[in-house]
Amino acid sequence: MLNDKQVNIHNYGSFFQPTGYAKLNRSLILEMVKQGANIRFTPCVNEREPVSMDPAEVTLLKSLSHRPLLENHLVLYNFIPSYLTKDPNHFSIGLTMFECNRIPVDWTHACNQMDEIWVPSTFNYHTFIQSGVQPHKLKVMPLGVDTNTYRPGAPPLYINGKRSFSFLIMSSSGWDARKGYDVLLQAFAEEFREEEDVSLIIKIRASSQEEIRQQQERVNQFVHQIAGRKRDSIIFLSTTDDWSEERLAQLYNSVNCYVLPTRGEGWSMTVMEAMATGLPVITTNWSAHLDFINHTNGYLIDVKGYQKLNTDLSWAEPNKDHLRSLMRHVYMNQNEAGYKGQLARDTVLNSYTWSKSAERMMDRFREIII
Repeated sequence: MLNDKQVNIHNYGSFFQPTGYAKLNRSLILEMVKQGANIRFTPCVNEREPVSMDPAEVTLLKSLSHRPLLENHLVLYNFIPSYLTKDPNHFSIGLTMFECNRIPVDWTHACNQMDEIWVPSTFNYHTFIQSGVQPHKLKVMPLGVDTNTYRPGAPPLYINGKRSFSFLIMSSSGWDARKGYDVLLQAFAEEFREEEDVSLIIKIRASSQEEIRQQQERVNQFVHQIAGRKRDSIIFLSTTDDWSEERLAQLYNSVNCYVLPTRGEGWSMTVMEAMATGLPVITTNWSAHLDFINHTNGYLIDVKGYQKLNTDLSWAEPNKDHLRSLMRHVYMNQNEAGYKGQLARDTVLNSYTWSKSAERMMDRFREIII
């Protein structure tokens, strides 16, 4: 490793939005700063006032907007491809991802104008090539997770109505069809009787109290159509505020299994966080997360087909009946599931920390500036 080379980066993206891109960008940049990089940050979108973050980290991240850079700096965009812009005077990299079998046509042009495109998974390496992105520009740069925060043993949250065994699904966004909430609700309501000592916890986000009310009503109506009654075993948590990383870690430590019947992922941060916490994970056998979860360290839902979103894009349709059987299996075989959860944490610790992720990228930066 050529550690004597000073790495100067002009980073574009987001730090404080309630999105996966913002979370991974600030995690990577904070780690790169620890590893000696000199970084200036320019937001791609209007940044709001951050909440639920370490004040010292917020101060450091804000200070990056004013950092002076050497003339030979590199440019790193960490955002969706429509924002990528090649700097004619500097080597320009786009770090991005997508959850479908291809990327939108206009994204292909945006990617090809850059000097390199970094994607976190082999899934996107292939989907970007299939979409016309030049193969020599693509590099796989896996992401990571904070294994000190997301770990077994954090104090659990009190969740009113939670039963002895609980499944969890979580997203930093609102009610997103891609995450498969509908499949999970139907699978749970059909597989588990209300009298059984098992609950399903759904944690999502909303922009207003009215949206929370609408989300809750949607859940109630959907469950009533399936079960013909209200199900107290289904616990809906939606908030307008951002939860801190520590509180999210407590939520993971409050449940027994993480379930994500996703239709497609560009990486799947929540699956990785659950694995780091030592939870057994049930998720769909398709897309980016298959780089780090498999039949040995998790439970994979069969795909029954693919759903077209338009003439070019499609994603997977998880098999609801197979999900039912996997949830029942985990509930009935908790020792086996716990062992898989331990293997999942080992996988993350060995290969997918933010430190390892940033180190791989820093090595590449130093190769470029030779």
